[in-house]
Amino acid sequence: MTNTKLYGTDGIRSRAGAFPLNAPAIVAIGQAVGERLGGKILVGQDTRISSPWIFDLLRKGISQTSATVTNAGVVPTPAIALLTKSFGYSGGVMISASHNPYQDNGIKVFAGDGTKLNDADEAQVEKRIFELLQSTKVEEQTDAVPAGQISAADPTGWLERYQEILVSHFPPGEWLAGLRIVVDCANGAMSEVAPRLLRTLGSDVTVTHASPTGTNINAGCGAVHVDALRSVMRDRSAHFGVAYDGDGDRSMFMSTNSRLIDGDAILLLMARRLKKIGQLNPPTVVGTLMTNFSLERMLRNEGVRLTRVAVGDRFIFEEMLRSGSQLGGEPSGHIIFSDFRLSGDGLLTTLKVAEAIANDHSAFENLASEWVESPQLLKNLRVKSKVPLATLPAVQVKMTEIHRELKDRGRLVVRYSGT
Repeated sequence: MTNTKLYGTDGIRSRAGAFPLNAPAIVAIGQAVGERLGGKILVGQDTRISSPWIFDLLRKGISQTSATVTNAGVVPTPAIALLTKSFGYSGGVMISASHNPYQDNGIKVFAGDGTKLNDADEAQVEKRIFELLQSTKVEEQTDAVPAGQISAADPTGWLERYQEILVSHFPPGEWLAGLRIVVDCANGAMSEVAPRLLRTLGSDVTVTHASPTGTNINAGCGAVHVDALRSVMRDRSAHFGVAYDGDGDRSMFMSTNSRLIDGDAILLLMARRLKKIGQLNPPTVVGTLMTNFSLERMLRNEGVRLTRVAVGDRFIFEEMLRSGSQLGGEPSGHIIFSDFRLSGDGLLTTLKVAEAIANDHSAFENLASEWVESPQLLKNLRVKSKVPLATLPAVQVKMTEIHRELKDRGRLVVRYSGT
């Protein structure tokens, strides 16, 4: 078989049942991950109908090694990262395709410290997967995903443990009392824990899209379909609204007047708050190649520098670790804070935003009124293969011409999607 690259910017992902998420490949992934991590592995999943099927096959593969599996049930991706680290697991695995439709799924692997595997570890796992599949024609096999039920949420209290860890980083009691929040859970992994936690802290919560069926995750709702949140916000006098994606690692916000507040704007809000309370040291925020020019300009006016890295919250985390930065994120809503510094966490970001609003009720509306993105155009093109751009002379010539024309008035980013 051909050694096609399996890992993208956020784990292994494809249509469920098709390579590399057909039955033999999933078993091989489980065995390779089990050999690499060893010990106890915590495995969670989102609400896709294919997730229990993938879990069973992964467990079958892991069981062929010395490692053992603990089933965390339906939990957000950031919960797996946090719980893996907090409870001494040798590693964690999340079954999810994030914001993608229900037909897709994916596998993300975390090291024992709750961070995503680095390039070297990913390469070793990938190499071992292909060794296990050697001489087979697994790429040609497509499996029908059983039409079973989605897993029960929180079979052994893992959501409660995740909630307790988050709450421990904030003031005790009902410190969100008086705040009215609209929450769109995307029929995904946040459907149970997000409304429960926010209500526990005293807020008045209106919940939408929190009834997963296995096939409605991200369907016309959540962080990538914010019009669903906007329609609910119009009928509520809420202080803000928040929409998660299917696995809960990203969040998009909406102001009282239904103005969208994306990840870049949230970085500005958080940078201002952290600087005000003396916790933005060094005065640097980590963004990506896709971060809007407006954020860079507005941070500069606040005396804060923006550092850009490749797209992906793993690269943001690595730069934060290297530079000591306290804050980083992406326009898509992945926000990373230094007190966790593992991966994007939509619920943690919600608590941070709510804390900022509780301390300054005008901060969010002021942000909504002043935040104006610099114009930008995003164009997606289908390609047959991901040939290195540096080997395409015509592309390089055109990019050079555009860079020369734009100078410091704009930017051109040409990249293959990692997912």
